[in-house]
Amino acid sequence: MSFRPDVTSFLSGIRPAAPLVCGFWHGAVADLWRVEVGRDGHGAYTARDPRFVVVLDEGESPLRLSGPGFDIAAPVRVAYVPAGLAVRSRFSRGGHLTHLDLHFDAASLHHRLDAAGLDAAALMARPIALPEAPDVAAIARLLAGELDGGAGSALVQDSLGTALAGKVLAGAGRAVPLPARGGLTPRQLARVDALMLSQMRRRLPVSEMAASVGLSESRFAHAFRESRGQSPHRALQTLRVASAQRLLRDPARSIADIAAEVGFADQAHLTRAFGAVIGQTPGAWRRAQHRQGAQQDRTIPDSFDQDRGDAAR
Repeated sequence: MSFRPDVTSFLSGIRPAAPLVCGFWHGAVADLWRVEVGRDGHGAYTARDPRFVVVLDEGESPLRLSGPGFDIAAPVRVAYVPAGLAVRSRFSRGGHLTHLDLHFDAASLHHRLDAAGLDAAALMARPIALPEAPDVAAIARLLAGELDGGAGSALVQDSLGTALAGKVLAGAGRAVPLPARGGLTPRQLARVDALMLSQMRRRLPVSEMAASVGLSESRFAHAFRESRGQSPHRALQTLRVASAQRLLRDPARSIADIAAEVGFADQAHLTRAFGAVIGQTPGAWRRAQHRQGAQQDRTIPDSFDQDRGDAAR
């Protein structure tokens, strides 16, 4: 398998109810999760590549997402999360939850959309949350059935995965209005996101971000906040924290070295940013991950935790 999803996550009160079921084909990975959610179950994740999430259970979806473009009060049946976007999850009720996660290599998804004559950069930059989407859920259930059978065709899985992505992105793209007055266009947001992802390990001034989309620094800062609900500096810090989380999984790495590698001036700066985004210090988060790994059945990875999911594959 050439494409491997890279998701950094923090989980609390979410436990597996059955082994993870996976499907792989060119430029995509599908995961079928069955989990039990506790009374205060919640999580946070940032992914390197674009991701679709579909809740398969009947009735109103208990999933709630918060982050740029998401409203924590609204139920989410189907979500599209752009690459690099930090998202938090909560649930309106506990109990059993079945959901399908569909990860695409960003270049592969861009090619598929572009081949269909769509504005791939604009569509891939916009987060989407749908409270109900019967057509998308129907495709997701067909794909889940292919995965569950264990002998599904890669051709069928690829076709269903592409159909699901097309329904969500192209359909929502027609329905969602243009950015709010004063905000950045989807193409501009995609350009800034790409710059942040590629340059987050060095000092990246707002003036350089603004220049990448042809705006003055003050106008860019205002437009970015209008579009994302946070400052460019805070968005960059969130990406750096996500990168630090991946490195913290290696017990041999010192927190000071990790801080320097992901672009923080020193360990104290990383600790402050990490606490603001994750709610814990880097050391406390690392210890919690170690305890969780020691207690967990290695054959059944935690929901949403693709780092462990890859190991199980």
